[in-house]
Amino acid sequence: VYPVPGSPFACHVTHAPVSLSKAIATGECLRQAPVKCENIFELEGFDGIDPQVLITSPSGDTVSSRVSFRDDIHFVSFVPTSVGRHLISVTANDQHINGSPFSCNVFDVSRVAISGLDHHNTLASLGVPLTFSVDAAGAGEGTLELVVSTATSTVKAEVTACARGLYDVTFVPQTCEPHFVNITFNDLPVDGSPFRCEVQQNTQNVQVGNSTFIELVGEDQTVEIYDPENKMVPFTLSRKSAEFKATKIGSYIVRYVDQETRSFIAARTINVFDPSMVKIVEVGEAYCHKPASLAVSILDAGQGTLTSVVRCGGLEVPHSIRGPTKNGTWEIVYHPTRVAPHKIMILYNQVPIASKPIEINVLAPAMSKEITVNGLGLYQARVTKTTSFAIDTVGHPAREFDVVVSGPGGQALPVRCYQTKGGHLQAEFTVQKVGQCLIDVLHQSKPLPGSPYTCESYDPSKIHLQKVPKMNLCTNSPITWNVESEAAGVAEIEVTVLSPTGQNVPVQLTQQEDYVHQVEFLPLTAGHYKATVMYGGESVPGSPITFAVQAVGGKTDSHASGNGLEVAHRGKETSFVVFCPTMPNVQIERCDEQAERIEPKIKNLGNNEWKIFYTILTVGEYEIRASCTNRGPLPGSPWTIACLDPAKVTPIGGWGSLLDNNGKLLLPAKIAFDTSMAGPGELTCYVDSTEVNVEKQTNGRCILYLSDEELSKGEHSFDLTWSGLPISQSPGYVFVTGNSSAADKVVLTGRGLTSAQVGEISHFTIDASEALSGKPEVHMEFEDGENLPVTLLQPRPNELIWLASYNPHKSTGGPLSLSVEWNGRLIKGCPLTISVGPAVDAAKVLCSGEGLRNGVVGRDIKSWIDTRRAGPGELTAHCAGPRKVAYCELYDHGDATFTLNVKPQEPGRHTLTIKYGGQHVPGSPFTLRVAGAPDASKVRVYGPGIEHGVLATFQSRFIVDTRGAGAGQLTVRVRGPKGAFRVEMQRESQKDRTILCKYDPTEPGDYRVEVKWAGELVPGSPFPVLIFDTQEELKRFLHGN
Repeated sequence: VYPVPGSPFACHVTHAPVSLSKAIATGECLRQAPVKCENIFELEGFDGIDPQVLITSPSGDTVSSRVSFRDDIHFVSFVPTSVGRHLISVTANDQHINGSPFSCNVFDVSRVAISGLDHHNTLASLGVPLTFSVDAAGAGEGTLELVVSTATSTVKAEVTACARGLYDVTFVPQTCEPHFVNITFNDLPVDGSPFRCEVQQNTQNVQVGNSTFIELVGEDQTVEIYDPENKMVPFTLSRKSAEFKATKIGSYIVRYVDQETRSFIAARTINVFDPSMVKIVEVGEAYCHKPASLAVSILDAGQGTLTSVVRCGGLEVPHSIRGPTKNGTWEIVYHPTRVAPHKIMILYNQVPIASKPIEINVLAPAMSKEITVNGLGLYQARVTKTTSFAIDTVGHPAREFDVVVSGPGGQALPVRCYQTKGGHLQAEFTVQKVGQCLIDVLHQSKPLPGSPYTCESYDPSKIHLQKVPKMNLCTNSPITWNVESEAAGVAEIEVTVLSPTGQNVPVQLTQQEDYVHQVEFLPLTAGHYKATVMYGGESVPGSPITFAVQAVGGKTDSHASGNGLEVAHRGKETSFVVFCPTMPNVQIERCDEQAERIEPKIKNLGNNEWKIFYTILTVGEYEIRASCTNRGPLPGSPWTIACLDPAKVTPIGGWGSLLDNNGKLLLPAKIAFDTSMAGPGELTCYVDSTEVNVEKQTNGRCILYLSDEELSKGEHSFDLTWSGLPISQSPGYVFVTGNSSAADKVVLTGRGLTSAQVGEISHFTIDASEALSGKPEVHMEFEDGENLPVTLLQPRPNELIWLASYNPHKSTGGPLSLSVEWNGRLIKGCPLTISVGPAVDAAKVLCSGEGLRNGVVGRDIKSWIDTRRAGPGELTAHCAGPRKVAYCELYDHGDATFTLNVKPQEPGRHTLTIKYGGQHVPGSPFTLRVAGAPDASKVRVYGPGIEHGVLATFQSRFIVDTRGAGAGQLTVRVRGPKGAFRVEMQRESQKDRTILCKYDPTEPGDYRVEVKWAGELVPGSPFPVLIFDTQEELKRFLHGN
């Protein structure tokens, strides 16, 4: 035992001082005081002795105080800065006066927080409970007083203590006059008090056929419910709510009454409506830049508000709703600015009247004689899918139009144009990535009105659904998730939610930030809700989503189990068991847009057990939803299962092609399976209980490599399954003979195996697809022993195919020797001998002929090529036009000279490439100008020289216009009374297609003017011309005709 430091301690005891029996302290702040305010109490009866005052905060700090003396009274003032119990000690002659130390509760009324009431004005609904919260936990100790009143009376309020200092207050507005909520804390009003509540006759909207919950404020209340025909409606009553099913369209009246006295408390109205009864009675034709409309009747749908959304691609179109008309219809008027399909989604009380919007084709302005461009493809394009739009050419030939599409990043996209049966020009293109495209539509090199068009390309597969809730989903609690579209481009988002009864549910879609939209809906009844998210009219990954919503406070002791919740065999009955007090509600639905329903059979096994049987006839993914009455979905619901057909897993070519004469599957083997018709499963293979890797390909095929390595000679077990289901006709055993060699199955192909040229890269291929495993080793050397390196490239790592290349640098070292080994064994046929030729000199190739510069469509365009001085090599020719490739023919004369014949398919500038030994010959690439095929029918002849006249005043000139007639030669012959005439022809320039012709007749008589283009008579030729002596003769002739 050791003494603590300072021990023993000394304590001095003195006589008690004489107390002041008359000294007293008075003041409210000795009991409680507000924080950060000056508080004053009074001291009396100290008979000339100065009092000492010490105020201590809850943390032990001293709070400063000031003592003043006036009229025989001491006044003490202090300002507390913290909330809590303060000690106020008042002493005289070192002795506490009567009551000291005083316990003062310091509170902070500013820390009383009110939520659910607006500081300016709160909107409340008549007969609908209004709940707000009061949080006084941080305000200190005190009395919270709350009064709800109107100008004429007070209103009963229910207060529920949620935690220490936290209260929920609920009251039901009885009348439509303003209600005031007065809240004080220790007799001081809280910030914002009194709160004003404006009460309005608010009607709750409920879809017909839905269960409706009515919240009850107090346990001493109940309700009376009357349908539109004033008949009382049965309902079920729980602790805090009443539930009834709305089966008729119209207004239901809910009367709150006292449970004992049945005296009236309040009333509210519930409007029951049916959005499916909103009918479209007339759809007017829609023309661009003119108001268009459709008429809607809501007479049979109940009371409600009609709204709509009009879109064209990703663009919202301005619209308005007018009505009602005399016959009770409403009109949706919209203002299209694009000649493209428009989608109109009509909503009634925020519920879509149909699962899909109405689509209306907007036409070009009626009776328009102008060229117009129309189609959604001008504004929106789905990535990797063909996008199109149409040009109404109004009779203009297709060759006068040009369409240029620049994809994201300015890359030019190929465009295909063709004439439709209706005479329009259809343009098609495909965008490969997300972004903005520019579409230029030109007529005679001039942009049409509206060009260039901005087209947004989008990809629904890049949409991400984020924060999708799966657990703890309850009725009357909003369900929200996010749609992220940053990588998906610009398109419209459409979300529809179906309730457990198959009805559309109101959905709110709000933009949270750039590329992120939040989806929210409120489930009112327990069950499965199915949400479909569409982007640009196409379902996105992860859609549809099924939400299993439980009833608030529902029990979860029900459950389901069995193999039928995992996988189903096509065409065979499958089952699972449900444990549930009442018959379960089971839905089986295909996971695609068709949503095919499968009808289950339910058998009661007793002891709250139910067996569910179902048979599926089509492979694919299905969703099973199961719920118990009044308890909501079962735990784990919904289940996603795969319906499979293992009989459809077959080797390409059948099992027979893989087995030997004795029906045995010999190893090694490579088997390609077609699984496209077998459903969404996984192929699994075991040889002697050892799993064999299966290569899965994207086209519904699987490749199985069965090696004989590490397997002894003889029989081995072979187990093949499709997601656990055995594959019929599959052999149960495989055999290893030990005779075959993998090297024997390697195949060499390519020109580089027989000959090569100096300075030119030669290629060959090593195909070891049948050898299953291994790697090639290649060795190449000249006859003189010098090694030549060989480059190996494996294009696809999962395929046993290699591309080999080499480049001999000399031809004097003799032929090359090639050896290829596989797993250390020489491949059959090796070593190979390869001859090496001298280097090619393309610069010594001579090309000549008019066919290198000009030509005409439909005629032979010939040129001559001489390779005699260039050494041995390969001659190639390629000719590309503005849009099409021209056909090239090379005729070998057998003496290293060639004739090249080019056959173009279109007029325009062509690029002719001639290579020898892979190198351009001198002048290549050549620019070849190809003119259109001559068309004499397009030539026009006009002027006084082909009309009748008088010799003295005859003007013999006439004009031949050859524009649009293609390439050709003009021939003009004039025959008169004494034979042929000489004709003068002239044109302003070489490029001018208009030729002026002239001849000089010397005597009257019959003349014939014959005009030919490329050897063919032009329209009207030969032209008969009569020349007279006098004007009278000419008049007489014309009058006689």
